[in-house]
Amino acid sequence: MTELVQQGEDLILPCPDPAVAVVKGYRRFLVGQDIAQARDKNAICILLDERIPEWCDTGQQLGKRRREIVNVEYIPHMSYTDLAQVTRNLMLDASIAGRAYLAVDAGGPGRAYCDLLNDRAVQHTRVTITGGENESEHKERAQTYNSVGKVRLLSMLNSALHTGELKVGDFPLRDELRQELESFEADITAAGRMRIDGGTDFSHSDAAIAAALAYWLSDHRTIGAHVGETPLRGFW
Repeated sequence: MTELVQQGEDLILPCPDPAVAVVKGYRRFLVGQDIAQARDKNAICILLDERIPEWCDTGQQLGKRRREIVNVEYIPHMSYTDLAQVTRNLMLDASIAGRAYLAVDAGGPGRAYCDLLNDRAVQHTRVTITGGENESEHKERAQTYNSVGKVRLLSMLNSALHTGELKVGDFPLRDELRQELESFEADITAAGRMRIDGGTDFSHSDAAIAAALAYWLSDHRTIGAHVGETPLRGFW
């Protein structure tokens, strides 16, 4: 049995037969980061996203897409300068380096924090979480900001978990994440808009927001996400 070869995030099933088209798969990690404000915690969620090439009757094909939350961590309160260094170290960790993408909550103090990431050459996608369900993109000072409604982020995460498109793996803080996810409640405001709020005594929905950012990033056009074998362009 030919073993998979991994080159960066690409997965290749080598074949010496030139008549067989080699189908390239991928294994990447999406990292969502929620920045601490007031009583919040710094939270990081790591999501595995992969499609593995496999043999079939006609040659090679891509297996089913797998997305799974593989780790959640709460990071103690610290200066944003120190937090940026911690995040840089995470993104350079050998287990994910070169095949990981980071989405950061860039609202409020997150804007200055993202500048600190730039100073440390940490590539990331800036997400400003807004009210409602809309999504848009704009540039400021040559930086791209993605404005995404909280309802949209959490609704996408909820749907993916219920349909099985996203799994929750086995890691130390699995139960804490589950409790956060189960704490969310939706209601309708006087203006007729949906609102989703939640949180636990341990955490104010920080890990859940980080997970929602990671899942959103997994299908964002900047990552080159795939459905079937066709790269999506301008998906949103």
